[in-house]
Amino acid sequence: MMNRKGFTILELLAVIIILGILMTLAYVGVSGYLNKTRSATYENFEHNITDGVTNFLIDHSGYIPNEGESLVVDVSKLVCEGYIDNLQDPSESNKTCNLESYAIVTRNTNKGYNMDINYEACLVCEGYKSPACSNSIVGIERLTKDASCEVR
Repeated sequence: MMNRKGFTILELLAVIIILGILMTLAYVGVSGYLNKTRSATYENFEHNITDGVTNFLIDHSGYIPNEGESLVVDVSKLVCEGYIDNLQDPSESNKTCNLESYAIVTRNTNKGYNMDINYEACLVCEGYKSPACSNSIVGIERLTKDASCEVR
């Protein structure tokens, strides 16, 4: 009778199956976490755009639309003039979300000495597009970056 030391094929198969299950659970957990952080990054970008266009209009009050009118400000203009930083796309590390993204500024009615202004950010990245991008901007005045500014 031989005294063999080692694992049987069934024991090895059981270990491989258990490792496969653990790897699947780890992958699902990590990918869920990455999706949540990516979504939070996109939300943060949208807030950055609205904050940037707000500051831009504080410095350039002549661009504030008249009551009942709207204005579109390209993100590339806000980046060019230093109101926001480059929006590095979390889905594609070598790309930014600057070129197709914009903010829609709508001035509703005046309330006493205060202006009722609504800001919406249209963020366009490789794997994401804001709901505000579905709003039509046809016929609305649009502020774009100067030719001397290079924005990627």
